[in-house]
Order: sequence, then structure tokens, then C-alpha cells
Amino acid sequence: KHSKHLASQKLCPRISSTLSDNTASFDWSFGSKKLDASFGCLLREGQVMEVWGSSGSGKTQLALQMCAAIPPNYCSAYICTEGNVSTSRLFDFCRARGMNSANCDVQTCTTIDSFCDCILRQLPLLFTTKPVKLVIIDSIAAPFRAGEVEGGGVRRAQKIRSVGQQLKYLSSEHNALVVVLNQATDSPIKGRQPALGMTWSYLINTRLRIEKLEYETVMGARRVSVDKSSCIKLGTFVDCIIQKEGLL
Repeated sequence: KHSKHLASQKLCPRISSTLSDNTASFDWSFGSKKLDASFGCLLREGQVMEVWGSSGSGKTQLALQMCAAIPPNYCSAYICTEGNVSTSRLFDFCRARGMNSANCDVQTCTTIDSFCDCILRQLPLLFTTKPVKLVIIDSIAAPFRAGEVEGGGVRRAQKIRSVGQQLKYLSSEHNALVVVLNQATDSPIKGRQPALGMTWSYLINTRLRIEKLEYETVMGARRVSVDKSSCIKLGTFVDCIIQKEGLL
């Protein structure tokens, strides 16, 4: 616990701006001019946006560069459920943008109980002490896949709904954006789908998918497409390349 506190202080030094600044107009960014131009309307306060795809598709890459794009007088929260997040990669993104550090509060929770406690109890407290404008969950499926939930499927669905409703409330109450990374699962009937099924799907506002593109002459090619949105036609896509500076 002590080491986690030190990590958070290193990544998110004390911010001098007042919390009242959190209500001012704010523009989020994907950290990519190409994605901002095509999908920028999805980045709005009070929204829960899911980014899903297979392992290694670039979800965490996109999330880290979004944190690096947050202005220094604001803060992001990165909740990692799959082990330790690569803070060195985050600093690489910051340096590529001419910044010395990132105002990012990092928390690791790998069990269902610690994850629910983080979302339901700790995250609301963070909003009262720091001007958080972006929350990243990496990933939503991991804790629910890692262990059995006492009470079975019904209790599992209740916990998923509680987490989703809390994220929607916090994003709306504090004028923030929540970006949730989700794993892919294969169904013999529906094919490749986002994990956690319809229980989770009803709780998000928008959904983006990241896929690997196999080109012989281009390394790191990715396709980002819209699976759910109220402002962009479904199936709209942008092709990007993973570079040192991020998914561009």
C-alpha cells in the first residue's frame, strides 16, 4: 500500500489549480490528430466510452497517449486490473509531446473485491481532491474473468451494473470522460465480441474497436472503427500506425 502511494505521488504531483477549474470548458484528445479529426465528437463529458480488441491490438497504447494528452493543470486516473501499467511508456509519450511528466494517478487492483472498492469508494474520493478529467479502466473484463463471484452469474451481473452505473454517475457529476478498455471473446455463433456481454454493453455510451491489419510492407498497422455511437455512423473507421509517439 505504501509503494502504491509513492507511485501515485510521483506520477501525479500536487496540483495548484483549484477544483473549481474542473467545471471549465475542456477538450479531450486521443493524442492523435487523425483520430481527433474523425472521432473527436465522441470525447465528451459525462460519457463512458469502451475501446475493445484482441490482446496486442493497441488498446493500452491508445489509453496511455490519451493520459499524456491531458494538460498539466488537470489529472487523469489510470486503474489497471491486469498487473502493473507501463509508466515508462507513459513518460515516453509525454516527452514526445514536450512534457516532463504526466499528471496521472495510478492504481492497481486485480481482484473483483479490490476493483469494486476502487470504483465505488476510492475513485469518488479522488475526484474530490484532484481535478480529474479522464479515467482509464484497463481492463473491465479482467477482474470478472479472473475469479468466481460469490452468488454466481446473478451476483456477477449485479457487480458489473454497479460498476457501470458508478462510472456513468462520476463522469456526469464531475464533467469527466471515462474510457474503458475491454477484452475480446470468441463465440461460435456471433464470432469475436467484446467481453461481459449485454449486461455491460447497456452501460456504455460509445464503443470503438481496434484491430490489427496485416500488411507485408507496413508494420504496426491498426484499424479503429465505430461499433456504437449517437453521432458517427456505425462502421466508420480510421487506419493508423503504431509508432514511437503512439497510435497515429
